[in-house]
Formats: sequence, structure tokens, C-alpha cells
Amino acid sequence: MKKDKKKKDNKRRLSFKMVVKDCAYALKMIVTTSPFAFLLRFFLELFNTLASFIVGTYVVRYIINSFETGFDFKTVALSAAVMIAVPLGLQLVINPLITIVEDIAFIKVERKVLGRLYDKCTEVELACFENPEFYDKYVKATGEITWRMWNLTWAVTNLFGAIVGMLLYGSLLFTMDPAFIIFAILPLLGTFIKRKANVLWHKHTTEDKEHHRRAQYAQRVFYSGDYAKEIRLSNARELLLERYEKASDGRVEVVKKYGVKEAFLEVAHTSLQTIITNPLAIAYAVYRTIVSGTLGMGDCAVVINSVSSLTGTFTQITDRYFRAHEHALFFEDFRSFMDYEPKMKDKEHASSPSRGEIRLENVSFKYDGSENYVLKNVSMKIGKNEKIALVGHNGAGKSTLVKLLLRLYDPSEGQITLDGTPLYELKLEEYRDMFSVVFQDFKIISLSVAENVLMRPRQEGDEKRVIEALKGSGAYERIMELPNGIETMLTKEFDEDGAVLSVGQAQKVAIAHAFVKDAPFIILDEPSSALDPIAENEMYNNMMKAGEGKAMIFISHRLSSAVSADRVYMLENGEVIESGTHAELMAMNGKYADMFKKQAQNYVDIDREEGENEQ
Repeated sequence: MKKDKKKKDNKRRLSFKMVVKDCAYALKMIVTTSPFAFLLRFFLELFNTLASFIVGTYVVRYIINSFETGFDFKTVALSAAVMIAVPLGLQLVINPLITIVEDIAFIKVERKVLGRLYDKCTEVELACFENPEFYDKYVKATGEITWRMWNLTWAVTNLFGAIVGMLLYGSLLFTMDPAFIIFAILPLLGTFIKRKANVLWHKHTTEDKEHHRRAQYAQRVFYSGDYAKEIRLSNARELLLERYEKASDGRVEVVKKYGVKEAFLEVAHTSLQTIITNPLAIAYAVYRTIVSGTLGMGDCAVVINSVSSLTGTFTQITDRYFRAHEHALFFEDFRSFMDYEPKMKDKEHASSPSRGEIRLENVSFKYDGSENYVLKNVSMKIGKNEKIALVGHNGAGKSTLVKLLLRLYDPSEGQITLDGTPLYELKLEEYRDMFSVVFQDFKIISLSVAENVLMRPRQEGDEKRVIEALKGSGAYERIMELPNGIETMLTKEFDEDGAVLSVGQAQKVAIAHAFVKDAPFIILDEPSSALDPIAENEMYNNMMKAGEGKAMIFISHRLSSAVSADRVYMLENGEVIESGTHAELMAMNGKYADMFKKQAQNYVDIDREEGENEQ
């Protein structure tokens, strides 16, 4: 166990070659996105380094040495004033202007990086997001990547500035006494300390991230309107607080685990410069000025300042490398996510799908890491224009079957074909585009009604399409009562005048999406779960009209939807136990007939009770 842990820790200590490779990967994205801003950073570093050297070192030496040799005061003062005023004046103007350019560049870089990341998120298979290890990697990739990429720009340009400073201060000190260079490079002995500190910090942040994500989830639930009722009407508040406190305690333990070590390494690293190097250099300079008289007062002042500056540049060079090393550890996480090859992707010679019959042949499925099958030996066919009903109790495997039909998952055993061609030989995006789907756990997005219906950028003629779709789903009248009709924003997250629809009305808006998309297959996964029986009947009638000339698949535990289906498949414990038309299944007098009769009797009992109450 310890050996594996040590091996994993060693993997975090990237080689120089890997640091360069990872940083080059990140810099390429930055440079291609905003090359002008990147070059400006180099110019700014060069200018600031030169300005700092002139004002802080060269001018000081010039003034002191000038008065020691009897130069004219006015001449010295005027020359010094010009040498100070010009670079400082330029800094006052240039720095703010470059900051504006950098702010714009950062936004562009962020847009490009996150855009690629979001594209990748839609490529990976659904199973990845149900894998905690993979999801943690995704969180790491999204959490810090943009600001670390931008900080890498600072690290690289700072490194350039430090090298220029090293050449300036080193040349000056070397002309006075080569021994001063020795004092300046002593802090380099602390590079191994900085390297260890970076690895430790990465481990710290990595362990903290999981606890932080759990704490953030509790926070999100507390302020989200989606959970407001449950929080107030149950003991979920105490449960979530308990989870939040546990996550916070975990974060505290991580700090305790690494904090003391990090502080010790920081003290050790800093001590090499502040306690050892600078005092030794100052003592040597003072000795040469006062005791041996081999160094002028001006040069002594410059030495005291320059040794510290040169030490700072050496330290800055190593620090920037290890800062890049620290960033590279996170770039590794990002690259690991971006380089992930989805298992579900187009083959080299994948073909375009054609509209036809879907067949499932002895399909079985179980989720990764599970020993239990959710579906077992399922065989069925969905004809070109057939209306199919998948029925059964909750947990029978109906929704999982839909995910397989959409190729969100591939079967563990057996195969699914379209016109005889296995799905894995078809172009995935084109195949999925053949379906218009309304899921049971549909989500309303903080966009306009029209955009929620379309679920794509607007096109000419869409207004008419949206209105017709809303009429078909039964949501039209309610939507037109809203202040801005189909342009009304849904939810109040970004618009205080946004509409908050009831669950039933929101479901009708989701169903309208199935109407507006011209797809040969329509899948409705429990589409009427939030509708009353009358609205449910109206919705199914409308869907039948909209689905003329299309294949439709209804998934429901309410059997009223199955009456008008061409074929009904009843699932139980992941298996098809009965199939046929509604009439054939009723004649069989099996489980389907029993379930249908019980549901019908419930409606009769409700009607009878309502009639008695009215009397």
C-alpha cells in the first residue's frame, strides 16, 4: 500500500521535460487565442525590469559617486530627475493600458479553454459522469484551469524579466567584484525545497477539492429554489448541515495534514535569502568600503541593493520554474481529461443512419461496477411508423432501455440494430439526431420559452414552429398569458420578471420540444407524470396527431397510454414478460390485464367518491 502511494506521489513530481511539455500545451492555447496580449506581457516585463534597474540602482550609484568626485549639483540633480521621471511616467501610462488589454485577453482565453472543455464533456459517454473518480477529474479540470493558464503567462514573462534583471545586476556586480555573484546564487540551494513545497501543495488542493465539492453541493441545495419546499417541510436541513459540517471538517483535516509541513518549507526557503545571503553580502561590502577602502560609498550602496536584487532574480527564476511546475501538475489533470478517448465514438468508416426499423436482440445491460443486470435478454422491434408502449412498474428498466435506444450506453450483451446495421457502425451524432425525446426528469433552462422549446439557436420561421408546438403540447394558452409570450424568460435566476411555471406546465413546455423537432422517432419517457388524467388524454391525442408518419415510443407506468399503441411491451425486473396489442394482452388476462384493471378501478373509485361528495 505504501509502495503504491509512493509511486503515485513520484508521478506528481514531473520531470523538467514534462513541465515544459505541459506548459507548452497551455501556452499554445493562450498564444493562439491572444498573441498580441502575450507579446505585450513580454514588453511590459522588459520595460519594468529596465525601469527598476535604472531608478533603483543606476541612479543611486550615479548620484553618490557624482558627489564623491565633486560633480555639479544642478547637473546631477537634473540628470537624476530625468532618469527617474521618464520611466516612472511611462509606467503610469503603460501599465493601466496593458491591464485593459490583458483583461480582454483573459476573457478570450477563458472562452476558448472552457469551450473546448464543454465540447469534451458532451463527447464522453454518460457513464463517465456516474464514475466518481472520473467526475473528480472533471471538477479538477474545470476548477482552476483558466486562471492557472493565465498565471502561467505571468510566470513565463516574469521569468523573462528575471533573466534580463539577472544579466543587468550580474554584469554590474561582476565588474565590481566577482565574489558578490557567489552571495547572490546561494539561495539556489533552496530549489529542492520549493520543488517539494509545490508537490505538497498540489496534494493539498487535490485532497481538499473532493471535500470542497461536497460542501458546495450542500450550499447549492440550500439556495436553490428547486429544493426550497423539501428543505422547509422535512428534516433535510439537518441532514444537509451534517453533510456540510462533515465536508468542512474534512477540509480542516487536510489543512492540519499539510499546513505545518508547508509552513516549515516556506520558512526554510525564505531563510536562505533573508537570514543568510543578504547579511553576508552586506557585511562583505561594508568591509571593503570602510576597512580596506577598495569600494566607493556609491558602489557599496549599489552592492547592498544589487545583491538583494540579483538574489531576488535568481530566486525569481527558480520560483517561476517551480510555479510553472505547480501549474503543470494541474495541466496534467486537464490534459488527462481532454485526452480521454470516449469509448462511444464513430468508427473510421461509420455510415449515416437511414430511417427504418430498430431491433433489440437479446439485449442485457448492467452498469459499470454492478453485478446485477438492469435489463436481461430483451428482444423487441420498433417499426418505421409504429406506436410502441413500454409499460411496467417503476424500476422495471424502462428508462434504461431508452438510454440504450439513444445509445447513451451500449448493451453489455446482445445488440441493437437500425435496418440491420448495429448502432456502433452508425455515425453517433446523426443517429441521435433522429430522435426527439422528452425525459421524465426534464429540465427547464433559464432561457426564454421559445429557446426552451427549440433547444437550439433561432432560425427564420421558428416563431410559428414554437407556437404550433406549444399548441400541440397544450401549453399555448398558459404561455400566451405571460407578459412577453414565448419570449418570456423562464425561472427568475437572471430575470426578476421571469416566469416560474408549475411542474405540469413546465412538462408541457418540455413536451413541445418533441413537437418542434422533425425527427423520425419520438420518445416520451413518463411524459404525463405531472399531468392530470384529462390533460394526459389530451396530450396523448395531440402526440398521436403530431406523430403521424413517425415511430413513437411511450414509456409509462400508467397504462392508459398503451390503449392506442400498435404494440405493448410489459417489463418486470428488466425482462419483457408480455407483449402484444392492448386487446391481445387483455385477452391473455396476465399481469398487464391485472395492472390495467386495477388502474382503471382506481379512476372509477375516484369518480365515485367525487360524485358522492357533490351530492
